Amino acid sequence: MKSKSATLEDVARHAGVSYQTVSRVLNKSANVSEATRHKVEKSIELLRYVPNRLAQQLVGKQSRTVGLVTISLALHAPSQVAAAVKRYANVEGYQVLISMIDESVNQSIQDSINELKSQLVDKVIINVPLDTEQAQKIAADNDDIVCLFLDVDPYSSVFNVSFNPADGTRASVKYLYEMGHREIALLAGPESSVSARLRLKSWLETLEGYGCSR
Repeated sequence: MKSKSATLEDVARHAGVSYQTVSRVLNKSANVSEATRHKVEKSIELLRYVPNRLAQQLVGKQSRTVGLVTISLALHAPSQVAAAVKRYANVEGYQVLISMIDESVNQSIQDSINELKSQLVDKVIINVPLDTEQAQKIAADNDDIVCLFLDVDPYSSVFNVSFNPADGTRASVKYLYEMGHREIALLAGPESSVSARLRLKSWLETLEGYGCSR
């Protein structure tokens, strides 16, 4: 016979504290002594209590879940990004739900966002190469949630976290030129990547500025 799952009240009773204290521990509140926090965490471990995040959201608490829309995790770079997002989200007490775009069935970014919204996610990180116009449309169509873009032009008006690949390319060409090199190649990324296109554009412009062949 399957045993009944422990509840928040069970944890409170086991630890000898109020359920409000257990809730504060789960939400990583600073208003809990270390001794009490340790006692509650021990009870959670012993009772194998798993917080019902969906129920917490339904009663109006802030969502502690972040959505990640990404291209195939079989690729090295997207898998590394996903791992980093999960690692740092966990440190801050968030869980991550991942929706991977399946180009073979023509799944769109909006399909993925809708899938995450159905699970009450209200913050979505989008690691898909997008032109500024595409990103702006997605942000406008989903203004009820926070959309953070990782692979867009860094000067785009949408909320994004990125570095400017053009600056790095320009600095690299300048360094090699000053070292005496005049035939400078670029190992470019996929044309679908916004970052790769910006690197290529900067490489061509910088070479032209120095009068180098390409």
